[in-house]
Amino acid sequence: MPRRFLSPTSLRLFLIMVTVVGSTSAAQQTTILTKAGPVRGSGTDVIVFKGIPYAAPPTGDRRWRPPAPPEPWTAVRDASEFGPQCPQQGDFAPRAEAPPPPMRTGEDCLTLNVWTPAKSRRDRLPVMVWIHGGGFTIGSGASPRTSGEMLAGRGAVVVSFNYRLGALGFLAHPALSRESDRHVSGNYGLLDQIAVLRWVRENIEAFGGDPSNVTVFGQSAGAASVAGVLMVSPLARGLFHRVIAQSPPTAGTVGPKPRLRDAYYGLPAAEAKNQSMAPDITKLRAMSAAEVLATLPNAPTFSTDWRFGPVIDGYVLPDDPGVLLGTSRQAKVPLLIGHNADEAFFYRREAHRTVLGYHDFVRKLFPARFVDSVLMMYPAVNDADAAGAVLHMFTDMRYLTPAVLTARAASKVTTVYVYRFARVSPLNQSTFGGAAHGTEIPYVFGHITTDESQYEEVDRKLSQAMAGAWVQFAKTGNPNGASLPRWPAYTAPEYRLLEYGNEIVIGSDAGNRTVDFFGQVFEMMRRKTARQ
Repeated sequence: MPRRFLSPTSLRLFLIMVTVVGSTSAAQQTTILTKAGPVRGSGTDVIVFKGIPYAAPPTGDRRWRPPAPPEPWTAVRDASEFGPQCPQQGDFAPRAEAPPPPMRTGEDCLTLNVWTPAKSRRDRLPVMVWIHGGGFTIGSGASPRTSGEMLAGRGAVVVSFNYRLGALGFLAHPALSRESDRHVSGNYGLLDQIAVLRWVRENIEAFGGDPSNVTVFGQSAGAASVAGVLMVSPLARGLFHRVIAQSPPTAGTVGPKPRLRDAYYGLPAAEAKNQSMAPDITKLRAMSAAEVLATLPNAPTFSTDWRFGPVIDGYVLPDDPGVLLGTSRQAKVPLLIGHNADEAFFYRREAHRTVLGYHDFVRKLFPARFVDSVLMMYPAVNDADAAGAVLHMFTDMRYLTPAVLTARAASKVTTVYVYRFARVSPLNQSTFGGAAHGTEIPYVFGHITTDESQYEEVDRKLSQAMAGAWVQFAKTGNPNGASLPRWPAYTAPEYRLLEYGNEIVIGSDAGNRTVDFFGQVFEMMRRKTARQ
Protein backbone atom coordinates (compact mmCIF):
# COMPACT_ATOMS: atom_id res chain seq x y z
CA MET A 1 0.00 0.00 0.00
CA PRO A 2 1.58 3.35 -0.96
CA ARG A 3 2.14 5.81 1.89
CA ARG A 4 -0.29 8.76 1.75
CA PHE A 5 -0.40 11.83 3.99
CA LEU A 6 -2.66 14.81 4.43
CA SER A 7 -1.32 17.80 2.53
CA PRO A 8 0.13 20.58 4.73
CA THR A 9 -2.74 22.91 3.74
CA SER A 10 -5.42 20.33 4.56
CA LEU A 11 -3.74 19.54 7.84
CA ARG A 12 -3.58 23.20 8.90
CA LEU A 13 -7.29 23.64 8.14
CA PHE A 14 -8.11 20.49 10.08
CA LEU A 15 -6.10 21.67 13.09
CA ILE A 16 -7.93 25.00 13.09
CA MET A 17 -11.28 23.17 13.16
CA VAL A 18 -10.15 20.85 15.93
CA THR A 19 -8.92 23.72 18.10
CA VAL A 20 -12.19 25.63 17.74
CA VAL A 21 -14.28 22.58 18.62
CA GLY A 22 -12.01 21.73 21.54
CA SER A 23 -12.21 25.24 23.01
CA THR A 24 -15.83 24.66 24.06
CA SER A 25 -14.78 22.01 26.60
CA ALA A 26 -12.12 21.58 29.28
CA ALA A 27 -9.85 19.60 26.97
CA GLN A 28 -8.80 20.41 23.45
CA GLN A 29 -8.17 17.91 20.68
CA THR A 30 -5.03 18.11 18.58
CA THR A 31 -4.04 16.19 15.47
CA ILE A 32 -0.40 15.46 14.66
CA LEU A 33 0.87 14.04 11.40
CA THR A 34 3.36 11.22 12.03
CA LYS A 35 5.36 9.46 9.32
CA ALA A 36 2.78 6.65 9.28
CA GLY A 37 -0.35 8.81 9.44
CA PRO A 38 -2.31 11.41 11.48
CA VAL A 39 -3.15 10.83 15.16
CA ARG A 40 -5.54 12.76 17.37
CA GLY A 41 -4.84 13.37 21.06
CA SER A 42 -6.47 15.50 23.72
CA GLY A 43 -5.77 17.35 26.94
CA THR A 44 -5.49 20.82 28.43
CA ASP A 45 -2.02 22.03 29.40
CA VAL A 46 -0.57 18.66 28.41
CA ILE A 47 -1.83 16.82 25.33
CA VAL A 48 -1.65 13.03 25.46
CA PHE A 49 -1.59 10.63 22.52
CA LYS A 50 -2.07 6.97 23.42
CA GLY A 51 -1.64 3.71 21.56
CA ILE A 52 0.32 4.95 18.53
CA PRO A 53 1.75 1.96 16.59
CA TYR A 54 5.52 2.16 16.20
CA ALA A 55 5.83 -1.27 14.57
CA ALA A 56 3.67 -3.86 12.84
CA PRO A 57 1.96 -6.47 15.04
CA PRO A 58 4.56 -9.21 15.81
CA THR A 59 2.05 -11.97 15.08
CA GLY A 60 2.03 -15.03 12.83
CA ASP A 61 5.20 -15.23 10.81
CA ARG A 62 6.41 -11.94 12.41
CA ARG A 63 6.63 -13.59 15.84
CA TRP A 64 10.31 -13.81 16.87
CA ARG A 65 11.50 -11.46 14.17
CA PRO A 66 12.84 -7.89 14.39
CA PRO A 67 10.09 -5.26 14.48
CA ALA A 68 8.75 -4.24 11.07
CA PRO A 69 7.46 -0.72 10.24
CA PRO A 70 3.76 -0.15 10.96
CA GLU A 71 1.30 -0.17 8.10
CA PRO A 72 0.59 3.48 7.17
CA TRP A 73 -2.89 4.95 7.51
CA THR A 74 -4.60 8.02 6.03
CA ALA A 75 -7.70 8.57 8.18
CA VAL A 76 -7.12 10.38 11.47
CA ARG A 77 -6.39 7.78 14.15
CA ASP A 78 -8.02 8.33 17.52
CA ALA A 79 -5.26 8.17 20.17
CA SER A 80 -7.41 8.33 23.29
CA GLU A 81 -6.81 4.79 24.57
CA PHE A 82 -3.69 2.84 25.45
CA GLY A 83 -2.86 -0.10 23.23
CA PRO A 84 -2.97 -3.64 24.62
CA GLN A 85 -0.16 -4.66 26.94
CA CYS A 86 2.15 -7.36 25.63
CA PRO A 87 1.34 -10.94 26.71
CA GLN A 88 2.84 -11.76 30.09
CA GLN A 89 2.59 -14.10 33.03
CA GLY A 90 1.88 -13.37 36.66
CA ASP A 91 3.42 -10.82 38.96
CA PHE A 92 6.55 -10.88 41.10
CA ALA A 93 5.71 -8.89 44.20
CA PRO A 94 3.11 -6.77 46.00
CA ARG A 95 2.63 -3.20 44.84
CA ALA A 96 2.56 -0.15 47.03
CA GLU A 97 -0.79 0.96 45.71
CA ALA A 98 -4.05 -0.52 44.52
CA PRO A 99 -3.64 -2.62 41.37
CA PRO A 100 -4.39 -0.79 38.12
CA PRO A 101 -7.59 -1.55 36.23
CA PRO A 102 -7.43 -4.71 34.10
CA MET A 103 -5.76 -4.02 30.76
CA ARG A 104 -6.31 -5.49 27.35
CA THR A 105 -3.59 -7.95 26.42
CA GLY A 106 -2.52 -9.08 22.97
CA GLU A 107 0.45 -9.53 20.67
CA ASP A 108 -0.59 -6.45 18.70
CA CYS A 109 1.04 -4.47 21.50
CA LEU A 110 3.88 -2.50 19.91
CA THR A 111 2.45 0.93 20.63
CA LEU A 112 3.70 4.07 22.35
CA ASN A 113 2.25 7.05 24.19
CA VAL A 114 3.24 10.72 24.10
CA TRP A 115 2.58 13.48 26.64
CA THR A 116 3.48 16.93 25.32
CA PRO A 117 3.10 20.44 26.76
CA ALA A 118 4.38 22.00 23.53
CA LYS A 119 2.35 24.73 21.86
CA SER A 120 3.96 24.13 18.47
CA ARG A 121 6.61 21.99 16.84
CA ARG A 122 8.98 24.95 17.11
CA ASP A 123 9.18 24.53 20.90
CA ARG A 124 11.75 21.70 20.54
CA LEU A 125 11.45 20.54 24.15
CA PRO A 126 13.69 17.85 25.67
CA VAL A 127 12.34 14.33 25.19
CA MET A 128 12.19 11.70 27.95
CA VAL A 129 11.60 8.11 26.80
CA TRP A 130 10.54 5.81 29.64
CA ILE A 131 11.32 2.06 29.53
CA HIS A 132 9.24 0.12 32.04
CA GLY A 133 10.59 -2.53 34.37
CA GLY A 134 9.26 -5.97 35.23
CA GLY A 135 12.16 -8.36 34.81
CA PHE A 136 11.70 -8.39 31.01
CA THR A 137 8.60 -10.51 31.66
CA ILE A 138 5.81 -8.20 32.92
CA GLY A 139 4.75 -4.55 32.70
CA SER A 140 3.59 -1.98 30.17
CA GLY A 141 3.94 1.64 29.21
CA ALA A 142 0.42 2.36 30.46
CA SER A 143 0.89 1.96 34.22
CA PRO A 144 -0.90 4.74 36.14
CA ARG A 145 2.18 5.18 38.35
CA THR A 146 4.29 6.16 35.30
CA SER A 147 1.75 8.38 33.57
CA GLY A 148 3.74 11.24 32.07
CA GLU A 149 1.52 14.30 32.52
CA MET A 150 3.29 15.65 35.64
CA LEU A 151 6.78 15.35 34.14
CA ALA A 152 5.54 16.82 30.87
CA GLY A 153 4.12 19.74 32.83
CA ARG A 154 7.70 20.58 33.81
CA GLY A 155 8.64 21.20 30.20
CA ALA A 156 9.50 17.87 28.60
CA VAL A 157 7.88 15.63 26.02
CA VAL A 158 7.43 12.23 27.68
CA VAL A 159 7.17 8.94 25.78
CA SER A 160 6.31 5.49 27.15
CA PHE A 161 5.78 2.25 25.25
CA ASN A 162 5.35 -1.52 25.30
CA TYR A 163 7.98 -4.01 24.20
CA ARG A 164 7.81 -7.78 23.81
CA LEU A 165 8.28 -9.75 27.03
CA GLY A 166 9.25 -13.20 28.26
CA ALA A 167 9.49 -16.01 25.72
CA LEU A 168 7.77 -13.86 23.09
CA GLY A 169 10.41 -11.17 23.44
CA PHE A 170 13.58 -13.03 24.29
CA LEU A 171 13.45 -16.63 23.04
CA ALA A 172 16.85 -17.55 21.61
CA HIS A 173 17.04 -20.81 19.67
CA PRO A 174 19.15 -22.34 16.89
CA ALA A 175 16.16 -22.60 14.56
CA LEU A 176 15.45 -18.88 14.95
CA SER A 177 19.12 -18.04 14.42
CA ARG A 178 19.08 -19.95 11.15
CA GLU A 179 16.19 -17.77 9.94
CA SER A 180 18.05 -14.56 10.73
CA ASP A 181 20.15 -12.65 8.21
CA ARG A 182 22.48 -11.94 11.15
CA HIS A 183 22.42 -15.57 12.36
CA VAL A 184 21.20 -14.46 15.79
CA SER A 185 18.07 -14.85 17.87
CA GLY A 186 16.61 -13.47 21.08
CA ASN A 187 16.68 -9.79 22.11
CA TYR A 188 13.48 -9.02 20.15
CA GLY A 189 12.25 -6.89 23.05
CA LEU A 190 15.48 -4.88 22.88
CA LEU A 191 15.03 -4.39 19.14
CA ASP A 192 11.55 -3.05 19.95
CA GLN A 193 13.14 -0.47 22.27
CA ILE A 194 15.55 0.62 19.55
CA ALA A 195 12.64 0.86 17.08
CA VAL A 196 10.94 3.30 19.48
CA LEU A 197 14.05 5.47 19.58
CA ARG A 198 14.10 5.52 15.79
CA TRP A 199 10.42 6.48 15.81
CA VAL A 200 11.25 9.32 18.20
CA ARG A 201 14.04 10.55 15.93
CA GLU A 202 11.68 10.61 12.93
CA ASN A 203 8.47 11.87 14.56
CA ILE A 204 8.95 13.65 17.87
CA GLU A 205 9.57 17.08 16.34
CA ALA A 206 5.93 17.11 15.21
CA PHE A 207 4.95 16.82 18.90
CA GLY A 208 7.15 19.78 19.87
CA GLY A 209 10.10 17.61 20.97
CA ASP A 210 13.76 17.97 20.11
CA PRO A 211 15.10 14.81 18.41
CA SER A 212 18.64 15.98 19.20
CA ASN A 213 17.95 15.99 22.96
CA VAL A 214 16.54 12.59 23.95
CA THR A 215 16.87 11.06 27.42
CA VAL A 216 16.19 7.35 27.89
CA PHE A 217 15.22 6.48 31.44
CA GLY A 218 13.94 3.37 33.10
CA GLN A 219 13.69 1.35 36.29
CA SER A 220 14.76 -2.24 37.00
CA ALA A 221 14.64 -4.07 33.64
CA GLY A 222 14.19 -0.63 32.09
CA ALA A 223 17.37 0.53 33.84
CA ALA A 224 19.14 -2.61 32.67
CA SER A 225 17.99 -1.78 29.15
CA VAL A 226 19.31 1.78 29.16
CA ALA A 227 22.55 1.34 31.12
CA GLY A 228 23.34 -2.27 30.26
CA VAL A 229 22.29 -2.48 26.62
CA LEU A 230 21.53 0.81 24.89
CA MET A 231 24.68 2.51 26.23
CA VAL A 232 26.86 -0.19 24.64
CA SER A 233 24.79 -1.27 21.63
CA PRO A 234 26.01 0.00 18.26
CA LEU A 235 22.40 -0.19 17.00
CA ALA A 236 21.34 2.52 19.47
CA ARG A 237 24.30 4.84 18.97
CA GLY A 238 23.22 8.42 18.28
CA LEU A 239 19.54 7.78 19.10
CA PHE A 240 19.74 9.24 22.64
CA HIS A 241 21.80 11.86 24.45
CA ARG A 242 21.32 11.28 28.20
CA VAL A 243 20.61 8.18 30.32
CA ILE A 244 18.83 7.73 33.66
CA ALA A 245 18.97 4.28 35.27
CA GLN A 246 16.89 3.65 38.39
CA SER A 247 17.88 0.47 40.27
CA PRO A 248 19.61 -1.49 37.51
CA PRO A 249 19.71 -5.19 38.50
CA THR A 250 22.64 -7.57 38.33
CA ALA A 251 21.23 -9.39 35.32
CA GLY A 252 21.02 -6.20 33.30
CA THR A 253 24.32 -4.39 33.74
CA VAL A 254 27.55 -5.63 35.28
CA GLY A 255 26.38 -9.14 36.17
CA PRO A 256 27.41 -12.04 33.92
CA LYS A 257 25.23 -12.54 30.83
CA PRO A 258 24.42 -15.68 28.84
CA ARG A 259 26.00 -15.81 25.41
CA LEU A 260 24.44 -16.85 22.13
CA ARG A 261 26.47 -19.58 20.50
CA ASP A 262 26.24 -23.18 19.35
CA ALA A 263 26.50 -24.66 22.82
CA TYR A 264 24.16 -22.18 24.53
CA TYR A 265 21.20 -20.32 23.07
CA GLY A 266 20.03 -18.23 26.00
CA LEU A 267 17.27 -20.64 26.98
CA PRO A 268 18.54 -23.99 28.26
CA ALA A 269 17.77 -26.55 25.58
CA ALA A 270 14.02 -27.05 25.66
CA GLU A 271 14.60 -30.59 24.50
CA ALA A 272 16.21 -31.33 27.86
CA LYS A 273 12.85 -30.57 29.44
CA ASN A 274 11.03 -32.95 27.09
CA GLN A 275 9.51 -30.07 25.14
CA SER A 276 9.80 -31.74 21.77
CA MET A 277 7.90 -28.98 19.93
CA ALA A 278 10.44 -26.31 20.85
CA PRO A 279 12.76 -26.87 17.86
CA ASP A 280 9.78 -26.62 15.55
CA ILE A 281 9.32 -22.88 15.32
CA THR A 282 6.41 -23.34 12.93
CA LYS A 283 4.49 -25.15 15.66
CA LEU A 284 5.38 -22.51 18.20
CA ARG A 285 4.19 -19.75 15.87
CA ALA A 286 0.90 -21.59 15.42
CA MET A 287 0.29 -21.55 19.18
CA SER A 288 -1.52 -18.74 20.92
CA ALA A 289 0.58 -16.34 22.97
CA ALA A 290 -0.81 -17.88 26.17
CA GLU A 291 0.19 -21.36 25.01
CA VAL A 292 3.73 -20.20 24.23
CA LEU A 293 4.13 -18.60 27.65
CA ALA A 294 2.75 -21.72 29.32
CA THR A 295 5.14 -23.92 27.33
CA LEU A 296 8.18 -21.70 27.95
CA PRO A 297 7.53 -20.09 31.34
CA ASN A 298 9.89 -17.94 33.34
CA ALA A 299 11.65 -19.25 36.41
CA PRO A 300 10.54 -17.79 39.78
CA THR A 301 12.21 -14.58 40.86
CA PHE A 302 14.44 -16.18 43.50
CA SER A 303 15.36 -19.14 41.30
CA THR A 304 18.89 -19.52 40.03
CA ASP A 305 17.50 -21.00 36.81
CA TRP A 306 17.34 -19.09 33.51
CA ARG A 307 14.89 -16.27 33.10
CA PHE A 308 14.21 -14.65 29.75
CA GLY A 309 16.17 -11.48 29.12
CA PRO A 310 19.05 -9.98 27.13
CA VAL A 311 21.63 -12.32 25.68
CA ILE A 312 25.06 -11.47 24.28
CA ASP A 313 24.47 -12.03 20.57
CA GLY A 314 27.27 -9.99 18.98
CA TYR A 315 24.67 -7.84 17.22
CA VAL A 316 22.30 -6.02 19.57
CA LEU A 317 24.59 -6.67 22.52
CA PRO A 318 28.18 -7.11 21.25
CA ASP A 319 29.69 -8.22 24.57
CA ASP A 320 29.10 -8.25 28.31
CA PRO A 321 28.24 -4.71 29.49
CA GLY A 322 30.60 -5.23 32.42
CA VAL A 323 33.40 -5.45 29.85
CA LEU A 324 32.22 -2.64 27.56
CA LEU A 325 31.24 0.03 30.10
CA GLY A 326 34.04 2.50 30.73
CA THR A 327 35.65 1.89 27.35
CA SER A 328 35.50 3.56 23.94
CA ARG A 329 32.61 1.23 23.08
CA GLN A 330 30.32 2.94 25.60
CA ALA A 331 28.17 5.85 24.45
CA LYS A 332 29.72 8.99 25.94
CA VAL A 333 26.48 10.53 27.16
CA PRO A 334 25.77 11.86 30.68
CA LEU A 335 24.46 9.22 33.08
CA LEU A 336 22.26 9.63 36.17
CA ILE A 337 22.02 6.37 38.10
CA GLY A 338 21.03 5.16 41.54
CA HIS A 339 19.49 2.58 43.82
CA ASN A 340 17.16 2.30 46.80
CA ALA A 341 18.19 1.51 50.37
CA ASP A 342 16.07 -1.62 50.78
CA GLU A 343 15.58 -2.87 47.21
CA ALA A 344 14.95 -6.56 47.90
CA PHE A 345 12.20 -5.85 50.45
CA PHE A 346 10.05 -5.83 47.32
CA TYR A 347 10.48 -9.64 47.32
CA ARG A 348 9.55 -10.12 50.97
CA ARG A 349 6.86 -12.69 50.24
CA GLU A 350 9.39 -14.86 48.41
CA ALA A 351 12.20 -14.70 50.97
CA HIS A 352 13.44 -17.91 52.54
CA ARG A 353 11.93 -18.53 55.96
CA THR A 354 14.41 -21.03 57.42
CA VAL A 355 18.15 -20.99 58.02
CA LEU A 356 18.44 -24.26 56.10
CA GLY A 357 16.63 -22.84 53.08
CA TYR A 358 18.69 -19.65 53.18
CA HIS A 359 22.00 -21.51 53.38
CA ASP A 360 20.99 -23.83 50.55
CA PHE A 361 20.06 -20.82 48.40
CA VAL A 362 23.45 -19.18 49.01
CA ARG A 363 25.30 -22.38 48.10
CA LYS A 364 23.41 -22.63 44.81
CA LEU A 365 23.80 -18.95 43.96
CA PHE A 366 27.49 -18.32 44.65
CA PRO A 367 30.77 -20.00 43.64
CA ALA A 368 31.96 -22.27 46.47
CA ARG A 369 34.87 -20.03 47.44
CA PHE A 370 32.49 -17.17 48.35
CA VAL A 371 29.79 -19.08 50.27
CA ASP A 372 31.31 -18.82 53.76
CA SER A 373 32.01 -15.11 53.29
CA VAL A 374 28.42 -14.42 52.26
CA LEU A 375 27.04 -16.32 55.26
CA MET A 376 29.35 -14.34 57.57
CA MET A 377 28.37 -11.00 56.00
CA TYR A 378 24.65 -11.81 56.21
CA PRO A 379 24.29 -14.17 59.19
CA ALA A 380 21.13 -16.04 60.14
CA VAL A 381 21.41 -17.71 63.54
CA ASN A 382 17.82 -18.91 63.62
CA ASP A 383 14.82 -19.14 61.31
CA ALA A 384 13.59 -15.71 62.36
CA ASP A 385 16.78 -14.19 60.90
CA ALA A 386 16.59 -15.93 57.52
CA ALA A 387 14.25 -13.62 55.63
CA GLY A 388 16.11 -10.47 56.69
CA ALA A 389 19.48 -11.98 55.83
CA VAL A 390 18.52 -12.99 52.30
CA LEU A 391 16.75 -9.68 51.61
CA HIS A 392 19.71 -7.56 52.74
CA MET A 393 22.10 -9.78 50.80
CA PHE A 394 19.95 -9.54 47.69
CA THR A 395 19.73 -5.75 48.00
CA ASP A 396 23.51 -5.43 48.12
CA MET A 397 24.28 -8.02 45.46
CA ARG A 398 21.49 -7.48 42.98
CA TYR A 399 21.01 -3.69 43.08
CA LEU A 400 23.55 -1.74 45.14
CA THR A 401 26.62 -3.30 43.55
CA PRO A 402 25.40 -3.15 39.92
CA ALA A 403 24.48 0.53 40.28
CA VAL A 404 27.81 1.46 41.88
CA LEU A 405 30.00 -0.59 39.53
CA THR A 406 28.13 0.73 36.49
CA ALA A 407 28.55 4.30 37.74
CA ARG A 408 32.26 3.85 38.44
CA ALA A 409 32.92 2.28 35.05
CA ALA A 410 30.92 4.88 33.12
CA SER A 411 32.55 7.75 35.03
CA LYS A 412 35.85 6.90 33.33
CA VAL A 413 34.51 8.23 30.02
CA THR A 414 31.52 10.46 30.79
CA THR A 415 29.86 12.60 33.46
CA VAL A 416 27.92 10.57 36.04
CA TYR A 417 25.55 11.55 38.86
CA VAL A 418 24.56 8.98 41.50
CA TYR A 419 21.68 8.95 43.97
CA ARG A 420 20.55 6.75 46.84
CA PHE A 421 16.84 6.73 47.66
CA ALA A 422 16.21 6.04 51.35
CA ARG A 423 12.87 7.70 52.14
CA VAL A 424 10.26 5.37 53.67
CA SER A 425 6.77 6.86 53.40
CA PRO A 426 3.92 5.65 55.64
CA LEU A 427 2.63 3.62 52.70
CA ASN A 428 5.96 1.95 52.00
CA GLN A 429 6.57 1.28 55.69
CA SER A 430 3.30 -0.61 55.98
CA THR A 431 3.68 -2.38 52.63
CA PHE A 432 7.39 -3.23 52.47
CA GLY A 433 9.07 -2.07 55.68
CA GLY A 434 11.63 -0.02 53.79
CA ALA A 435 12.66 1.89 50.66
CA ALA A 436 11.95 -1.11 48.45
CA HIS A 437 12.48 -1.71 44.75
CA GLY A 438 10.34 0.70 42.73
CA THR A 439 9.22 2.93 45.60
CA GLU A 440 11.02 5.93 44.07
CA ILE A 441 8.90 5.80 40.90
CA PRO A 442 5.92 7.90 42.10
CA TYR A 443 8.36 10.56 43.34
CA VAL A 444 10.03 10.79 39.93
CA PHE A 445 6.72 10.95 38.06
CA GLY A 446 5.11 13.36 40.54
CA HIS A 447 2.34 11.01 41.65
CA ILE A 448 2.50 11.66 45.40
CA THR A 449 -1.01 11.89 46.84
CA THR A 450 -2.27 14.20 49.58
CA ASP A 451 -3.47 11.20 51.62
CA GLU A 452 -1.47 11.48 54.87
CA SER A 453 -1.83 7.73 55.46
CA GLN A 454 0.26 7.20 52.34
CA TYR A 455 2.53 10.23 51.98
CA GLU A 456 3.54 13.16 54.17
CA GLU A 457 4.70 16.68 53.38
CA VAL A 458 8.33 15.52 53.26
CA ASP A 459 7.34 13.12 50.47
CA ARG A 460 5.77 15.88 48.41
CA LYS A 461 8.88 18.06 48.79
CA LEU A 462 11.07 15.11 47.90
CA SER A 463 9.03 14.46 44.77
CA GLN A 464 9.39 18.10 43.72
CA ALA A 465 13.17 17.81 44.09
CA MET A 466 13.48 14.46 42.27
CA ALA A 467 11.13 15.25 39.39
CA GLY A 468 12.81 18.64 39.02
CA ALA A 469 16.28 17.09 38.91
CA TRP A 470 15.24 14.43 36.39
CA VAL A 471 13.79 17.02 34.01
CA GLN A 472 16.71 19.40 34.52
CA PHE A 473 19.08 16.54 33.65
CA ALA A 474 17.01 15.81 30.53
CA LYS A 475 17.26 19.45 29.51
CA THR A 476 20.98 19.99 30.09
CA GLY A 477 22.72 16.74 31.06
CA ASN A 478 23.21 18.17 34.56
CA PRO A 479 20.67 17.82 37.43
CA ASN A 480 21.81 21.08 39.03
CA GLY A 481 20.06 24.38 38.51
CA ALA A 482 17.45 26.81 39.77
CA SER A 483 16.54 25.99 43.38
CA LEU A 484 17.36 22.29 43.14
CA PRO A 485 19.64 20.71 45.78
CA ARG A 486 23.31 20.76 44.81
CA TRP A 487 24.33 17.44 43.27
CA PRO A 488 28.08 16.76 42.85
CA ALA A 489 29.36 14.72 39.94
CA TYR A 490 30.42 11.16 40.75
CA THR A 491 34.20 10.99 40.40
CA ALA A 492 37.09 9.07 41.94
CA PRO A 493 38.22 8.93 44.64
CA GLU A 494 35.43 10.63 46.63
CA TYR A 495 32.53 9.07 44.69
CA ARG A 496 30.05 11.58 46.07
CA LEU A 497 26.33 11.05 45.62
CA LEU A 498 23.00 12.62 46.57
CA GLU A 499 20.83 10.84 49.12
CA TYR A 500 17.09 11.34 48.93
CA GLY A 501 15.84 10.49 52.41
CA ASN A 502 14.00 12.33 55.15
CA GLU A 503 16.45 15.05 54.18
CA ILE A 504 18.43 15.54 50.99
CA VAL A 505 22.13 15.31 51.77
CA ILE A 506 25.41 14.69 49.98
CA GLY A 507 27.05 11.37 50.81
CA SER A 508 29.71 9.04 49.45
CA ASP A 509 30.09 5.35 48.66
CA ALA A 510 33.89 5.40 48.47
CA GLY A 511 35.56 2.47 50.21
CA ASN A 512 32.42 0.33 50.12
CA ARG A 513 33.74 -3.14 50.88
CA THR A 514 30.41 -4.76 50.01
CA VAL A 515 30.70 -3.47 46.45
CA ASP A 516 34.29 -4.64 46.22
CA PHE A 517 33.33 -8.12 47.43
CA PHE A 518 30.43 -8.62 45.04
CA GLY A 519 32.51 -7.14 42.25
CA GLN A 520 34.90 -10.04 42.71
CA VAL A 521 31.97 -12.47 42.70
CA PHE A 522 30.65 -11.05 39.43
CA GLU A 523 34.05 -11.22 37.79
CA MET A 524 34.44 -14.91 38.63
CA MET A 525 30.90 -15.64 37.38
CA ARG A 526 31.60 -13.72 34.17
CA ARG A 527 34.77 -15.67 33.48
CA LYS A 528 32.96 -18.95 34.12
CA THR A 529 30.16 -17.96 31.71
CA ALA A 530 32.70 -16.92 29.05
CA ARG A 531 34.37 -20.35 29.24
CA GLN A 532 31.12 -22.29 28.87
